[in-house]
Amino acid sequence: MSEQGRGHPGARERLVPGCDVCAALLRQRADARRVGDHGAAQAYGRELENHPHPAAAPR
Repeated sequence: MSEQGRGHPGARERLVPGCDVCAALLRQRADARRVGDHGAAQAYGRELENHPHPAAAPR
């Protein structure tokens, strides 16, 4: 599975190409996983899932 969706169902669908916040959260999650900080990796994943994109918001 890709880095984007691993461990957090739905995360991949919420990513917006070109979104600096999404990119930063993905990098931070990958860095946390690399050093074995699973709690931080999960927190970044949750933040990624909950990160809003105005164009995708329900009206």
